Amino acid sequence: MAETIKKQHGEAKDYKERFEFRFTVGGNIICQRYFRINNFNELSLYSLELIQTIRDCGKMIDNDLKDKTERYLNISAPQIFDTEEQMFDYYKVESHKKYIRPGHGIVIRDPKAPNYCWGKNNEPVALAEKFDKDGEFTTPITDDDVVTYKFAFYDNGREVCSTIWNGVYPKYVRNSIDLSNKKGKLPEGEDPSKLGYEAYVLYKLVEGKSDIVWKIIKEICFTCSSQDNSWYTTSFKYQKPNGKVVEYNNTQLKKDLEKEVKRMESYLNEQSN
Repeated sequence: MAETIKKQHGEAKDYKERFEFRFTVGGNIICQRYFRINNFNELSLYSLELIQTIRDCGKMIDNDLKDKTERYLNISAPQIFDTEEQMFDYYKVESHKKYIRPGHGIVIRDPKAPNYCWGKNNEPVALAEKFDKDGEFTTPITDDDVVTYKFAFYDNGREVCSTIWNGVYPKYVRNSIDLSNKKGKLPEGEDPSKLGYEAYVLYKLVEGKSDIVWKIIKEICFTCSSQDNSWYTTSFKYQKPNGKVVEYNNTQLKKDLEKEVKRMESYLNEQSN
């Protein structure tokens, strides 16, 4: 009987586009995308325009997180009192009633006291569970709350340029970063008032927001695809504090791109200060 020989197919190989961006938080990759750039101009890799575009992309992300922080605090930030007695004294003052928002939380600094919320009749109502479990709203900001954020652009796995900043966003915002702004969106016609607290917070964070991942890719593609070489700034003159004028010409130093990019980033940072 003839033996049947099965043909072995070659293993599929992962295909990655040449260009890539990475957004990291505390050294951990939060968002990473590979993409192609049509009509790519090699000269763009050595330009001030690319560095500025990457800085603008970083600002885009930073502004998105700041806006989500404001939305989150508007929903979750409680009124804070040192003791329960102080809270009840505040409630008894008639002129304070206009500052009371039903459904919003109240935190007592005394760790033995429960968390409260303002009830339908503007009275404080004790809650069964604490929503400020880790003391985020009642403890001072420390160095541990300051996290490093980095947005970087890569060419064939090599970092071309990046922008780095330190941010202090609430833990909830920091731990639920979604640059696509899709997580939490509701199907058209669905009533958000029927959502639970967690789902409602996510819904409010992304309400009316668009996907900034594709905005970032479009910005980079636009900068790197001009066919007019004169559009790119690849050399500039820089006056040092001692008065000496130094001229950098990036196109003449392609073998040392990383070094020149750092010089150009330093130049832009000094100009913005």
